[in-house]
Amino acid sequence: MFQNKQITKSCNQFILEALLKSTEVLSDDAQNQIKSFLGSQKSEAGGFMDRAGKADLYYSVFGYTLSLILDVKLDVLEERKYLKRIKQEENLDFVHSMCFVRCDFLLHLIDLQQRSRLSASKFLTISFAKDLILGKVVKSLRINCSALLWELEEYLASDSGYNHNKKGAAKSTIYANYLMWTLYQDLQTEQDVLDEITDANRLLRAENGSFANEENSIDGVTSSTAAGLIMSSASELEEMLKTKDWLKQMLTKRGGFKAAEGVPLADLLSTSTALLALQLTGENMQNFAENSVNFINLHWDESGGFFGSIADMTCDVEYTYYALLGLGVLS
Repeated sequence: MFQNKQITKSCNQFILEALLKSTEVLSDDAQNQIKSFLGSQKSEAGGFMDRAGKADLYYSVFGYTLSLILDVKLDVLEERKYLKRIKQEENLDFVHSMCFVRCDFLLHLIDLQQRSRLSASKFLTISFAKDLILGKVVKSLRINCSALLWELEEYLASDSGYNHNKKGAAKSTIYANYLMWTLYQDLQTEQDVLDEITDANRLLRAENGSFANEENSIDGVTSSTAAGLIMSSASELEEMLKTKDWLKQMLTKRGGFKAAEGVPLADLLSTSTALLALQLTGENMQNFAENSVNFINLHWDESGGFFGSIADMTCDVEYTYYALLGLGVLS
């Protein structure tokens, strides 16, 4: 049976809850090592660094999220100065505009959490239970990022989805659709808008059930398929069951998920996104727990960070985020 766990919660709320659960299964020593790595990735100019050591909005989304979850104190005033400077100095594309909005959202949460003097776990539990704190953040976000939100609408495609590469495109991309769909969930937008984005995904589904970023693809990739499955999780259509089956076929013997058919190695991004999608659509995660936890742990470096795969052993905040997400989903 195809179950939908997103009736009362947004996808990002599930993600934050999963990340919180990961801290419950990590020892104090492990958390301290991860915090140390996180600190090493903090930019003096504000935000978090990319692999080249430069402050970057994309990596800052992951860094701010981990800071919130791990109770790492940030100077919110200085971080807001960083965002303001970026907004003034850079011409942001779709992805970085989305990252700016996400960073603003997270800094509001971090500010409220630090002012409350509660742990992240207690603070977010109260917020999720009563929706009061998140309501304040959403209201502030609509005001502070109103111009950027309108600019993101310029990427609306003719099929009622969004395209992260081009404004006013004929066809949408699954990546842009997922980013806008989750944002609109957080902004508590009408369900009709979310349904229009979901409908646009149908042309991006291959015959075998997988999802790709481009229309008429023979085969999709794991991260895109996970995104398509998450957005379609209210459906019990046969093609969604086929999508779940395809996703489970990407599972390797070592417990990781590979990015696509024919790819020899599994990676953390594919593994965590696949596990999240399967959890949100009612899969029994105990079927994956032991092997997948072991797979994730194999990607933990002595620096305290996580790397993406044995073919790419450079640690960064993005892969560290996905490692904790995977552990939380499985806990």
